[in-house]
Amino acid sequence: MMKFGFENDLNDLHTNIVTYLHCNIIGFKFLAQLDNNLCIERSPNYENISLEKVSLNKSIGIDDINDNNIDFNNNNNNNNTKKHDENINLKYCGEKTCRFMFPYFIPEQETRANIHIRSLTYLAESLNRIMVLPNVGNSRMNCCAKYPFEFYYDLDKMKEMFPRVKFMTQQTFKDWTKELLIKPDTLHTWFIEDGRNDSYSIRDHNKMAVEPGVHYGKKILYKLCVDQFDLNIIDYLEFHTGIGYVKDFEYKMFNFFTENLQDIKSPVILIRNRSRRQMFPLIEEPIPFAPHIMKQAIEIRNKLQPYYCIHWRMEQGRLEKMPKCAEKLIETINHLKTTEGINNIYLATDYPISGGTSASDTFYYIKKEHRLAIQMLNSTFDLKTWVSLNAFKEFREDKNYNSEFKGSGIHGILDKLICIQSDYFISGPKDCCRIRSTYTKLIGEARKNLIDKGDKRLRNVITRWTRL
Repeated sequence: MMKFGFENDLNDLHTNIVTYLHCNIIGFKFLAQLDNNLCIERSPNYENISLEKVSLNKSIGIDDINDNNIDFNNNNNNNNTKKHDENINLKYCGEKTCRFMFPYFIPEQETRANIHIRSLTYLAESLNRIMVLPNVGNSRMNCCAKYPFEFYYDLDKMKEMFPRVKFMTQQTFKDWTKELLIKPDTLHTWFIEDGRNDSYSIRDHNKMAVEPGVHYGKKILYKLCVDQFDLNIIDYLEFHTGIGYVKDFEYKMFNFFTENLQDIKSPVILIRNRSRRQMFPLIEEPIPFAPHIMKQAIEIRNKLQPYYCIHWRMEQGRLEKMPKCAEKLIETINHLKTTEGINNIYLATDYPISGGTSASDTFYYIKKEHRLAIQMLNSTFDLKTWVSLNAFKEFREDKNYNSEFKGSGIHGILDKLICIQSDYFISGPKDCCRIRSTYTKLIGEARKNLIDKGDKRLRNVITRWTRL
């Protein structure tokens, strides 16, 4: 593996970082990945990025199976087919039978999706099934996405979080389905949050429930990208959250799922999760981000220190007030420059600063008021962004990653890390942005935890600029 060549920077930071390494709180966990042994040695090579295949046979020491000793031309074809598939299972799973749980669709963007996938991993552990990790891309997790799970996350560190769970990447799982002669029986499950506008109200339940689901035809399976796997889907179930309030809902729902799925004999359980509701007990510790993201974050932090990070999520802000919001932000920054003595400014925003679409795939319409607000900031300050700092240069110069940088994606993760580590963090007031944002809340919580643990560099948790 190549080394990134920032060992000296890490040594300089060691005094501040060492107290954080064993904490399970989100802000510290991000920093913990920057330790020499965790970040430098295991980092993917920028010039020859190979993120696609991480198979279980690497850890269990099983080599590719040779079927040369099996005679498929004799009269015992059924036994030979079974023997072949057992060998394939040994190759991929380490056992003659495989048991997978594949959440192929995860709702919401990365910050919330990170929470969902952690809870689902907890379910996979309860069911004693191998957890198949969906692809990622444009701040989403699903099997239609273009890039492997490790493009966003550190799989080695995730294994440490869940030592009793075996993991497999989507591509390796796909290879397994292709190599089997008898395609695996599969149960398709759909997690439905009752009472939402996008749920099927005709099938809403007042209480948690499980019932037979609608069978998908070829067109739907194609649209969901499930047809890329060679599976024999034999049954469909719908799990409903119910509309009413339930005390200790997450634990009761978790037990409900476990009871209904633990005796399923099918080798594969597919999960289409359409529930944004927290369905299982919350696992506080986030999945650590990939080393190449952590490397970029620390480089930018070191380059800018000291600096403000402004997080302005324009989506859901009042359109007509965008220019006035920019005016108040300018006033706030000018005041802080006199009191804090900080000049560098990093802007994290869902506005399409790269010239593509918005950094939020639910922020559809960029209007003249949005453009004017950004122009006002640009004409007043020398704003730094992931674009102006040429972040992820190697990826952006590779046409295979073009789609990732045209909207939301890996740069949103980078913005989050840079805001967490900023000397001073600023976000928008009511009417200027989306106030109740998990993304912003996470940054604030991470910063508070860092401050509580003695990080003297951080000067505030979160400051809302002057209200209109």
